[in-house]
Amino acid sequence: MDKKTADKYIYEYKDRIFGYAMDKMRNVDQAQELASDIICEVYCSFLKSDDIVNLDGYVYRIAQNVRARYVDRLVKGRRTESIDDMVIPYNDEPRLEDAEDIEALRREIGYLSNRQRLIVYMHYYDNMPVADIAKKLHISSGTVKWHLSDARTKLKEGITMSTNELNLGLNPIIFTSMGHGGMPGSAGDTMDMFDTRLKQNIAYACYWEPKTLEEIARAVGVPQAYVEDNLDRLVEYAYIDRLDNSKNPKYRTNMFITDSRKAKSDNGSTDRAAELLCEKFFPKIFEEFEADHAHWGFTCDGGDVNFMKYSLVMACISMGLELTENYSEYAKLKVKRPDGGDFIAFANVTDDREVSDGEEYPYWACGTMTRNAWVYDPEECESHMDAFEAVSIDCRYSDRNGGWRDNLNSDWEELVKFINGGRDSLTAEEYKRIRDKGYVHEDRVQPVILRVKLSEGATLSGSLKRLINEKVTVTPEIRQLAKQMDEEKFAALKNNYPEHMRPVLKCIHCTNVISNPCMIPRMVEKLLEKGLLKPLTDIQRKSVFSVLCMNAE
Repeated sequence: MDKKTADKYIYEYKDRIFGYAMDKMRNVDQAQELASDIICEVYCSFLKSDDIVNLDGYVYRIAQNVRARYVDRLVKGRRTESIDDMVIPYNDEPRLEDAEDIEALRREIGYLSNRQRLIVYMHYYDNMPVADIAKKLHISSGTVKWHLSDARTKLKEGITMSTNELNLGLNPIIFTSMGHGGMPGSAGDTMDMFDTRLKQNIAYACYWEPKTLEEIARAVGVPQAYVEDNLDRLVEYAYIDRLDNSKNPKYRTNMFITDSRKAKSDNGSTDRAAELLCEKFFPKIFEEFEADHAHWGFTCDGGDVNFMKYSLVMACISMGLELTENYSEYAKLKVKRPDGGDFIAFANVTDDREVSDGEEYPYWACGTMTRNAWVYDPEECESHMDAFEAVSIDCRYSDRNGGWRDNLNSDWEELVKFINGGRDSLTAEEYKRIRDKGYVHEDRVQPVILRVKLSEGATLSGSLKRLINEKVTVTPEIRQLAKQMDEEKFAALKNNYPEHMRPVLKCIHCTNVISNPCMIPRMVEKLLEKGLLKPLTDIQRKSVFSVLCMNAE
């Protein structure tokens, strides 16, 4: 086949070949590499062949053969040939039999530091003498020689090296969920930072043990030049710590990552605790709540006691059962970010082998979220009636999907304005917002309201917690259960996390486990099964688990 015809056919097939590679590899980088190999071999075969009866079948067979060799190469690891006499043609077309060696060497050069990669390129590609390189880079000839020697050693080691332990280049991880515990900054939180899969794999590469930049690049299978900028950004925002100030420092990820592929359960202790609370704690609480004609100060649209009980469950779990104060320890573990954020970042990890069934974890919870204007101060509030504190969580029993991002302080400010001044006190846009949120329905306020008497200079901060701790008695049996749950959960989960993350595990997942917000949907599930709670209406699901604390005057 003449070159003009081969060029025409290869142009027609290039997109189809890339589509085939993408379908087989499901990874853009690997698909591009495979497609390049296929196109190279197909083109050379076109030039050697004259009569091709079935062009589609011909190209498909070549693609299958090249793919088989490519996959075999990935599985076996890098080739072990010496690089002493290897030459890297960058303009001339390489012979097919040399392509694998050349590709391996090019990949290893990419893992070198920027300085060494540049020196190797200038010396072997541009054929620059050592003296000229030294002059160009403003370094000594001896330094250039050292870099060339060190680079050759690294290239040999890299080519003979077996596939790295993490295999993130071959089997990259993906963050399935991301979040934070604390206050996000102007740049957002974990989800905003880890907007690419490369950043996610960089963080996971140095999570279990510290690694240098070169080791991270090898782990993720990406040249250092592409890793370095992303790594610098993650270090700047303290998701990854630089552990020393040497020329070749180690890096270690400082965020709470749960690998769902290896995570162990808590041996059913959470479910047993929910069952016990359902039998020995909440029946008494509900009985006392119903017997009080003022319902502990709670009010809601229509006086629906069942609806108020949902908020009571939220408050009792996250405040009344908070048996161990761990705020000081939690404050020490939070990380201050340059954008004003102050939080512990977390993420869950899986990989492409894990096929999602589309089902959401039933016991997820976002919160406890607090929004406020606390202090009665004429200089800060137009009226003492403007002061408020709103407490809420989101879970599967609420029709709210925005989490903390959609729980705005302004929403509650506008609701307070509506309560105090009616619909005319709001703009049309403000009213539409709180109506769409479900905070107002047919001009009636929907969340549970707790009225608290405030004196001059007093604060609403912690009003709901103070009420619950005043009304709720925790028995020794419940206290013992809480302690046992904490110990059991830490013992079951500690080996799922590296040593430097175990204090975080103990603080946020294994202290006051019984009062974790994720216990709330589990508890509601049990109470519904036993008939102690009744299902909510569609309107109630929009504002459930929301308590607005306001001045009683």
